[in-house]
Amino acid sequence: MIKINKAIQEIADIRFGLYTQPDSTGRVAYLLLRQFNDEGRIISKASDFINITNKTEAHLLKDGDVLFVGKGNRLFSWCYRESEGPAIASSIFFVLRPKTKLIYPEYLTAFLNAPQAKAAFQQLGSGTSIFSIRKSELGAFQIPILPMLQQKKIASLAELHQQEINLAQQLILQKQALYTAIISKLIK
Repeated sequence: MIKINKAIQEIADIRFGLYTQPDSTGRVAYLLLRQFNDEGRIISKASDFINITNKTEAHLLKDGDVLFVGKGNRLFSWCYRESEGPAIASSIFFVLRPKTKLIYPEYLTAFLNAPQAKAAFQQLGSGTSIFSIRKSELGAFQIPILPMLQQKKIASLAELHQQEINLAQQLILQKQALYTAIISKLIK
């Protein structure tokens, strides 16, 4: 397997999300941290929206953009797909626009969510009162660039793993509900 390491800034354009106030008449989802769980999965639909203006239009997410949280207590990445509907990331996120001839967006997401990458980022962001990774540090971070087929397989494995976790969590909730119903009936 051929593996070359490249800095994120070589394989993706990096910019910050938009800092703005939601607008009750807005039509474009404004993605906020509270919509995601710690693994970077959307757990709720957008409840904040903004309008498209000359200032905001440049911040519209494109298919395959990877959002990365580099501030605060949570550290994760998430790959945006157009099927989510039009959206703009808030300023808590770095927006990585992968060069798709070099890197598959879901592979980049899986790599950034991997325990090894998170541990390395924790080291970079330590020593401050509020955890924060600088854009230059993110840009210099090295990513192994595997053949595209291998990248897609790793991305598929990460997705299957997340689906399995979700199913296990649903099963636990159903078992808890069943136990509660049975114990309540027995106690009556």
